Amino acid sequence: MPSAADRRSDRTLERLSLDGGVVLFRSRLLAQAGFAHAFTTRHGGVSVAPFDTLNLGFGVGDDPTAVADNIRRVAHALGCGGQPVVTVRQVHGAATAAWPGDFAPDAPPPAADAIVSTTAAVLNLVRVADCVPVLAACSRSGAVAAIHAGWRGLVAGAVFAAIERLCEVAGSRPERLLAAVGPCIGVEQYEVGEEVVESFRAAGLEHAIDRRWPRPHADLHAAAVSQIVAAGIPTDAVDGQPLCTAANPELFYSHRRDRGRTGRQAAAIVARASAS
Repeated sequence: MPSAADRRSDRTLERLSLDGGVVLFRSRLLAQAGFAHAFTTRHGGVSVAPFDTLNLGFGVGDDPTAVADNIRRVAHALGCGGQPVVTVRQVHGAATAAWPGDFAPDAPPPAADAIVSTTAAVLNLVRVADCVPVLAACSRSGAVAAIHAGWRGLVAGAVFAAIERLCEVAGSRPERLLAAVGPCIGVEQYEVGEEVVESFRAAGLEHAIDRRWPRPHADLHAAAVSQIVAAGIPTDAVDGQPLCTAANPELFYSHRRDRGRTGRQAAAIVARASAS
């Protein structure tokens, strides 16, 4: 029987270096189940400092033309170049939008922090720069979810709500799902105030508050994993080791480290045809 250390190692994200210098991380579980997906880094784009180079966020001060080019590069790297990219207006809440029903034609994206989809013709994408990105999928139906959750989203129940909505659209149950947790700010870098501590306690996340430092720190990765498992996804169906955005400036954007003047990486996934 593999040791606990071996099982943790099996869940590490795989780093890929692709044509054009694009560097991505992916989940072995999701890849083996046939889902095109990625957690992006800052490598392989055309943006200039301080957004160098693969910034995927509009509205942060970068050239919109460069951002659009960067998004095309990610789509191409995932083998879905030319497909529409579906995003939401992220508001640090718990709302989930389903494609296409919750998206009105010729209207701005809905205010939500997760997207669920059964349509293989679109790339579903959420943006992060310290918050936790989560990708989930049903290997039987092919339905997927892309979730953005900062501390407010975790407390609000964004992970629970997205998994519940995914099960609804997939006609599935949580124990049939796979999930992967992407890079986010690590516990060592994430000092928080008592507002966060109290909010975590009220949400049943007190275990994710670390008091080894003079002031409390929050472990967003641990909080997200615990909620994924509490929602019913088996532990052995969850990928992703802690990868700190703030401590790795060569790889990731970080809102806290860069004091707001930074780009955005993303979590992206495409639905696939249901299993026969």
